[in-house]
Amino acid sequence: MISALVISLSLLFPPADTLSAVQRSYNRGEKVRVNEGESAAAHLFGPDATYTTASASWNYRKEAAPVLREEGRGLSEGQLNIGTLVRLDSLSAVRGRVRYANGVKRSVLWNSSSDFGLVYPYALADTVGGDLRKEEYVFSGGYSARRKRFHWGAEGAYRALHEYRQADPRPRNIVSDLKITASAGWRLTSAYVLDATLSYRRYSQTQTMSFLNVRGKNTAILHLTGLGSHFARFSGATDSNMNTRYAGNGITVAATWIPLRENGWNATASYSLLDLIHYLPNQNEVPYTELYTREAHLRLQYLSRSGDLAWKAGAYARYEWRIGQESILDNGAAGYIKELARANMFRCGRFSAGADGLLAWRRGWSLEASAAYLGDEESYAYPIRTFTHSGLLASLEGAYRRQSGLWQWKASLSGGLYRPFSGKLNIPEEYTDMRFVSYWQEHFARVSAASFNAGMMLYAERQLSARLSLYAEILGRAQFPSGYGPAFCTTISIGINF
Repeated sequence: MISALVISLSLLFPPADTLSAVQRSYNRGEKVRVNEGESAAAHLFGPDATYTTASASWNYRKEAAPVLREEGRGLSEGQLNIGTLVRLDSLSAVRGRVRYANGVKRSVLWNSSSDFGLVYPYALADTVGGDLRKEEYVFSGGYSARRKRFHWGAEGAYRALHEYRQADPRPRNIVSDLKITASAGWRLTSAYVLDATLSYRRYSQTQTMSFLNVRGKNTAILHLTGLGSHFARFSGATDSNMNTRYAGNGITVAATWIPLRENGWNATASYSLLDLIHYLPNQNEVPYTELYTREAHLRLQYLSRSGDLAWKAGAYARYEWRIGQESILDNGAAGYIKELARANMFRCGRFSAGADGLLAWRRGWSLEASAAYLGDEESYAYPIRTFTHSGLLASLEGAYRRQSGLWQWKASLSGGLYRPFSGKLNIPEEYTDMRFVSYWQEHFARVSAASFNAGMMLYAERQLSARLSLYAEILGRAQFPSGYGPAFCTTISIGINF
């Protein structure tokens, strides 16, 4: 509803300036830009004029040796996207976004849950796997304004996801993800603004598992708890153990240091938390795992623009840690299951830090480079299981863009490499289902493989009228891991800007 209102406003209120649609699009493609961080209001100080963009896209992914079998070996998905920014006047603006996606994830294994990266390690899994169909809706909209030295903004976003399988076993997941953000800030000097942000998140996912052929119930349904362990008491295709529910609440606090003229220092710092409880509706709805996720993120960069030359250089660090608790439950002899105690069983720490830089000249050519260190350390308390891994990721991209009359063109080529540093896997075979032992050995070998990748982008846009342009874009990327087959990703889009 909010996004529909915002898009309607973009049609009712013509732009206050005289830029054509293709010129607006070209200006938005400027790469040396301020990072707004989590702010719901910082875009007030950006250079973008009023615009709306709408596109239809097709996403395709195929992986011979996937990094995560839980996300499948491939994807075929269609998307519709609409985004808009409307500057109501020089002191206020509204913006919104709508996305609809429909597709299928191919050959998903050891996971029947949606948002695997969010609920990990507490996913529901089956031992057969298969394709998962998905349908997703995303809506967001917000308003921001400023008066003298003070500015503020509010934004709401909602995501709904439905994933299901059309063959036994048949998981069906429904996700509801709501986020509300408020920002406020103060212009400290004539050149800089300090912005503070507070966000609240409400997450829920319901899962049901069913079989059309009752003989299929020989399939094992497993409640995973991390690194090859699972809640053995509730394994199997028993009706009362196949329906689960996640419920979570989270907050994010952030601060952003913004240069008003897109020259100078730009910094962001954020801290977020999400507490996610996993319920099993067995007799009574009992919470049998709880996941505490925390993430801290820092980024600092410097931007410079002088004549035909513009550049930026920055560095960042991000750390995410997860603590997983498991409930100790009674035998349910009283007719319901009672929680007796809890124990911290799973720990995970993921760290990344890197530096990047970009040089652009003559408003056409650009060269961008980045390098990052990645580290992952996970452990399970008993029986003791450990997984550690680290490596270096580096990339380089060259691009050219040009706007001439009624046309705009863009093209880029990129390349990168990944080199592992160290790693260790300890999954005790005597206490672990051999299928999990095999999976984790394969997973460890795959993420420990060196790889290189290559990518390309082609973009063309044509002005149709003073306020309307048509564009087409092709994105492609290929990854070649050492000792494994390649992975390919492609996105083809066609859309309009106005």
